[in-house]
Amino acid sequence: MMLREIPPPLLPRDGALFYRPPEVKLCDDAARNGDLKRVTELVQQLLHSPRPSSETQKPHPGWLYSSITTAIERHDLDMVQFLLDENVTTRDALLPFEEAVRCRAFEVLELFLQHGWDINKPLHRNEPPVLSIPLCTGDKEMVIWLLDHGADPNARCAWDYTPTSQAMLGAPLDLIDYLFTRGADARRGELLQYAVLRDTPDALDVVRRAVEHGAPINKVKYENEPKVFRERELLGLGTPLHRTAEFGRAEIVKYLLERGADPLKLDSRGKKPRYWADIKGHTQVKLM
Repeated sequence: MMLREIPPPLLPRDGALFYRPPEVKLCDDAARNGDLKRVTELVQQLLHSPRPSSETQKPHPGWLYSSITTAIERHDLDMVQFLLDENVTTRDALLPFEEAVRCRAFEVLELFLQHGWDINKPLHRNEPPVLSIPLCTGDKEMVIWLLDHGADPNARCAWDYTPTSQAMLGAPLDLIDYLFTRGADARRGELLQYAVLRDTPDALDVVRRAVEHGAPINKVKYENEPKVFRERELLGLGTPLHRTAEFGRAEIVKYLLERGADPLKLDSRGKKPRYWADIKGHTQVKLM
């Protein structure tokens, strides 16, 4: 294979740790143009050919991570496969599955599963798995695809926070209903805690759904999660009624009381729901 000559790089006097050879940007440009042949040439030159003695860092496949995300944006399956074979992503944690979900690159997601992607791995310590993304964007086709390929609506992160928890905040009602038909458990993920925070006209409908599917009404947030509770108890962890009163949601307060919410229960700071309504000036909230 004839490789196009690239001028020898000039290393910066400082910041060598962040230096990248010119092939890195050229490869990203070629990926953006859908030029697999050029990408192949550049990868060969960067990773498999002798490097100039002036370079202080050994080339790393991970430097080409932006090229694989570019290929995903283009739905260029052949290029994604080639870069995976070149170990541009060296472990599951680095597979750019978020980009693939947001770009609706279904074929790429299939490829990631073949490469060992854990579809239920949390995005971060306090963020649930990837199913939460299409739930919030209302992408039902992607939600169905992920569920059909093993996504768990109850899979959590370090906190008791699941894709269904995220759905309580912003997913369309039809997707919330659909989740419950696909195994969403209202007793997991603190669903009612998030439903009462939903800032949309249908918030009460979502609260009703959570309660009717069995979400506990008088449970203090994270009370069964000692480590997380200790981390956040100074913030005032309470029941759903505490949060509803704090945000002045009078209609939801009324509904929770009708369903048995305890207005005298104390939160982690020793406060009743009325305290939060009063301190926030929500005089319209009737708790007794």
